[in-house]
Amino acid sequence: MMLRVLLLAAVWQVQASAAEPLFVTAVEWAQPRTGAALLQYPALAQVMTQLQDGQRLELHYPGGDEGSLWVRELQAWLVALGLSSQRIDLLPGSQRADAIELRVVDAPAAGRK
Repeated sequence: MMLRVLLLAAVWQVQASAAEPLFVTAVEWAQPRTGAALLQYPALAQVMTQLQDGQRLELHYPGGDEGSLWVRELQAWLVALGLSSQRIDLLPGSQRADAIELRVVDAPAAGRK
C-alpha cells in the first residue's frame, strides 16, 4: 500500500512539473550566446534532457517581427545543438511578451496532424 502511494506521488510530481511552462526570457537571450551557454539556460537544459523519441518541441513566441526573428534564431541554435528542425514547431502566442515558451509534446500518430 505504501509503495502504491509513493508511486502515485512520484507520477503526480512528474506530471505537475511537466505542466509548468518553461521560458527562455529576453534577459537570458540578451547575453552572449554559445552552444555551451545556451545549455546553461534552465529551460533549455530541461527541455533537451526530457525530449524523447516520438516527441516534438513547440516554441511559442511573442508576436511581431522581433518575436519572429528571435524564435528563428533559437531554432537555428537548437538545430546546431543536434535537434532536428523537423521536430521543432514555431507557434505565435507566448504567454509572456518577454519570453519564448517551450513545450515538449507527443508527436501525432503517423498519418495525423
